[in-house]
Amino acid sequence: MKRLFTRRAALLAGLAIATLAGGMAEASAQTIRMWTFLNPAGNAPREKALAEIIANFEKANPGAKVSVEPQVWDQMTPKFLAAAQQGTAPDIVWVITDLLGDAIKSGSLADLNKLFVDKWSADRKKDNAGAYWDLCTVDGKQYCMFQSRNYIGMYYRPDLLKEAGIDPDKLTTWPAFIDAAKKLTVKDSSGAVTRYGFGQAWSEAQPDPQIMTSYLLAKQGGLFDAQGRGRFATQAGIEGLTLQTEMVTKHEVTPKLVTSWTVDDLYEQFSAGRVAMITGASVRVSTLQARMGKDKVGFMLFPGVDGKPHSPGVMAGWAVGVWSKGKNADLAGKFVEYMGGAEADKIWVNVGGQSPEASFGGNPAVAAIVSPQIPAGFGGLGRFLDPPAEGFVLVLSSSLGVVGVVIVVSPLSSRWLPVKARNGFLQAGDEAAHGCL
Repeated sequence: MKRLFTRRAALLAGLAIATLAGGMAEASAQTIRMWTFLNPAGNAPREKALAEIIANFEKANPGAKVSVEPQVWDQMTPKFLAAAQQGTAPDIVWVITDLLGDAIKSGSLADLNKLFVDKWSADRKKDNAGAYWDLCTVDGKQYCMFQSRNYIGMYYRPDLLKEAGIDPDKLTTWPAFIDAAKKLTVKDSSGAVTRYGFGQAWSEAQPDPQIMTSYLLAKQGGLFDAQGRGRFATQAGIEGLTLQTEMVTKHEVTPKLVTSWTVDDLYEQFSAGRVAMITGASVRVSTLQARMGKDKVGFMLFPGVDGKPHSPGVMAGWAVGVWSKGKNADLAGKFVEYMGGAEADKIWVNVGGQSPEASFGGNPAVAAIVSPQIPAGFGGLGRFLDPPAEGFVLVLSSSLGVVGVVIVVSPLSSRWLPVKARNGFLQAGDEAAHGCL
C-alpha cells in the first residue's frame, strides 16, 4: 500500500510539475497585440523608432513578444471600440484624441494607476504632468499616456522661400503670409499654375483643424462659452472663414482642388513640389524630411493677429491605452510604461524625430529636431479645444471644411460671403455642438 501511495504521489507530483512548467512556459511566452498606425517593419522614422523600442523591450523581458497589427489611422479607434464590445480587442491601442472620451466612457480602457503609475516616484509623476497627462485623467483614474505629441501649424519649403527672397521669420501676419504665397505661386507660359503658394485640405475624410480654427483661438481665446456652446457665429468666425476661403477665391494662391483633398493628399502635393506651403501636423516633420530631405522641410507657427507674432495652434496626438478586458493587461501595461519612459523617449526623439514624452515643451531638442522656426517651449502656444462633447472636434473640422467647399464652388459675391459664413458657422458650430451634447 505504501509503495502504491508513493507511486501515485509521484505521478501526481509529476503531473503538477508538468502543469506548472507548462504554465510557466506559457507565462514566459506571452504575446501582446497592439494596434497602431505605425508599422515597425516600415522605413519611416517613427516606425524605425517603434521597432527599436519593441526589440529593446523583448530583450529585457525574455519570452515576451509585442505583435503589432498596423491599422488605418482614422478607422482604428472606431474599430477598437467595436472590437472591445465583441471581446476581440488588442491588448494595447493608440486612440485618436477626438475619440478619447468615447473610449474612456465605454469602459474599454484600463486604469494605468493600478497597472504601474501608483508605483512611480513623485519626481516621475511630476515629470509627466501637463495638459496631455490631464487629458487622460478622469475621476482620479489614468487611462492613457500620449505618444506622437502633435501641434498643428504650417509647413514650408525653405529652398523655395529662399529662392523667392522670403524670410519665414517675417511671416508673422496674414497679409505678409498671403504676399509670400503669391510670390510662391508659379505659372507656365500658358498661364496654368504649376505650383501654388499655399495648400489646404477640406475633405470630410481625415479632417484636420482649419486655419480658421487658429484664427478663432487667437481672436477669442476659445471656441466655446462657459456653457459649452459654440462661439463660431461671431465676427471673428466670419473673418476666419473669409480668410480661409479667399485664399482660393480672391488671392488664388490655393487651388480649388482643396475642396476634395484629404490630409494625406496635402502631404503628397507638398512632397511633389506642387505647393510651397501647407497646413499640417508637426508629428509628420520627420517623415517628410526623410522623404524630401531636411533642407526642403520647414515648420512654422501660424501668423498672428492684433499685433501678436503668432496665433495658437491645436494640440493633438495619440493616447495609448490598455484594453480593460485583456488577458495580458499586466504585460501590456509594462510595455506602455516602457514606451513612454526615459529610455524609449530618447529613441522617439533621436530616431523618430518626435517631441519628448516628458516635460513637453521644455526640452531644447524639440527645436533642433522639428525646425529652427520652433523655439523651445512651442507647446506653450498649443491649445486642446476642450469641446463640450468628445468627438466634436472631428465633426467641427469636417463641417467647416464642407462650409468652405460650398463657398468656393458657388459663385458668391463678396457682399453675400459673410452671410454665408455666418450661416455656415451656425450650422457647423452651434447645431453640431448641441447635437453632441
